Amino acid sequence: MTDYFTECLVKKIPDSSDNLKKFLIILAAVVFAAGTIFISFATHFYLILIITIALFYGLYYFIKGMSIEYEYTFTNGELDIDKIVGQRKRQHLITVEVEKFEAFDKMSGDVPEKPNATLFLCSDNTGEGEYYADLTTEEYGETRIIFTPTEKMVSYIEDSLSPILKYHKRQKNID
Repeated sequence: MTDYFTECLVKKIPDSSDNLKKFLIILAAVVFAAGTIFISFATHFYLILIITIALFYGLYYFIKGMSIEYEYTFTNGELDIDKIVGQRKRQHLITVEVEKFEAFDKMSGDVPEKPNATLFLCSDNTGEGEYYADLTTEEYGETRIIFTPTEKMVSYIEDSLSPILKYHKRQKNID
């Protein structure tokens, strides 16, 4: 029997909201630093400078933590998705059996909305190459996963779909 294994690391591209937050945090830090430097030299109380340096370290740590990556691992019909924050903290999001997918296809404007479904938005935030998978799990109920897999992973996923879903996908491609 052939083992199917592939993994993919996708970096979430920051949107304008993320960039605005970073800019405002850095601006506030610069204003705070200028104020503490002025106060420390005016009062000859230089301990404030150490506090300012500690603040900058904390801000660097915080801003680095705004970097998000998703890791998809496909192993013999099982898809694991992890979220990696700041390249230092890994959080497991979901593990699913691909055979249990009720729908799997490329994201497009004609994909029906599922307002009551638990949404796992694990894509690169560009809107290109995104796929969705709908399924029902014991833990989350109705679930939709939106992610950006590689072509190899898409091929492995399509090979592992249930026979009924494969049939529906073939019929859709014929039409």
